Amino acid sequence: MASNNIGKTFEQEFKECVPPDYYLYRLKDDTSGFYGVSNPCDYILFRSPYLFLVELKTHKGKSIPIAKIRSNQIQGMEKATHYEGVYGGFLINFRELEETYYITVQDVIQFTQTEERKSIPVEWCRDHGVKIEQKKKRVRYSYDLESWLSRYYTSSMSVIDKISDTITVNKIATIDRVIDTVMRGNHKGGVKAYGSK
Repeated sequence: MASNNIGKTFEQEFKECVPPDYYLYRLKDDTSGFYGVSNPCDYILFRSPYLFLVELKTHKGKSIPIAKIRSNQIQGMEKATHYEGVYGGFLINFRELEETYYITVQDVIQFTQTEERKSIPVEWCRDHGVKIEQKKKRVRYSYDLESWLSRYYTSSMSVIDKISDTITVNKIATIDRVIDTVMRGNHKGGVKAYGSK
């Protein structure tokens, strides 16, 4: 199977596993021919009060080359995470090992600044990432994204619920600023929206 098809399969599996109470945006693929499109990630996930920028990577070997992670992805996500409640990172699938990890953009930056390797080994991901449990269903996989995402939500949500009416306008403005930040300079049609399934 061509690597592009494998990537699309991983992407489809990811979309099917997003919890139903999250809203999902798919940013236009850089390779689809739009001049000037240079997105920092594949997807934007949102469930109040948090927004996640997620770049999907699937790789055959036991380490993923740094070259597969573009500098604009690191810079764009790192810039967006300066906003309160915004997180960014990479969902890395080592398909031969049948292991998948979420690695924050800050951890990727630290790796590039402190390690001399030109690839990120699965051992490092095991130590620094959040393992995403996965189950094979005949040919395709399902991923337990709920367990990863639930780490960001605590009992403090009850407090947020009580004041949600007051902060709704501010949350919407923050989301608009973040999307504007990651899309600035991109093609006008660069965002495609999906409702989570």
